[in-house]
This record gives sequence, C-alpha cells and structure tokens, in this order.
Amino acid sequence: MISENCSIDEFVEAVKDKDSWEVLTLAVDEATWADRMAHRTVRCNLTQNPCGIQYSRHLKQLINYLRFEVKPKRPRDKAYRLYSMYWGNPDRQLCSA
Repeated sequence: MISENCSIDEFVEAVKDKDSWEVLTLAVDEATWADRMAHRTVRCNLTQNPCGIQYSRHLKQLINYLRFEVKPKRPRDKAYRLYSMYWGNPDRQLCSA
C-alpha cells in the first residue's frame, strides 16, 4: 500500500515522478486494495473504516483521467486537479489543424 493514511494527496506525492502508465498500474492496485479494505471493514462491523470509499473513489477518478485523458464536468474535482498538475497536458490538441 502506498498511502498509509488513505489519502489521494499522499498517493500522488509518492508517485508524482513516475510516468503515467506506471502511475496507472499502481493506482489500480491501490484502488483494489482500498475497496477490499472498505468492504472487509463493513462486513466485520468495525466502527472505524481505515480506508474509506472516498479514497477508492478518488483513485478511480484518477485512473479514468490517466486512461482516457478527458476533462470532467467539474474541473475543480480534487483528483482532476492532481492529474492535471502532474500528468495532464491542458494544451494538448487531439487533432492537428
């Protein structure tokens, strides 16, 4: 697990120097782990959820931005801001004129 505190900021800080494909692979593994922990906690009826659904949701949003490079409906989204800060290229044009 990369982020011990289940924080998307901590995850991005740890992987920001890696290329986007490596980040994608690590994010998929981290999201899978976070989902398993969240469901295990719910199933066991523990009062504290060490890795919440929100962390998994942020990771999945980051994964979608890395895979498809699309701008979301809400560009102020935290995962999108982190993506565009480290891996996104806002000036990229898909078609040349």
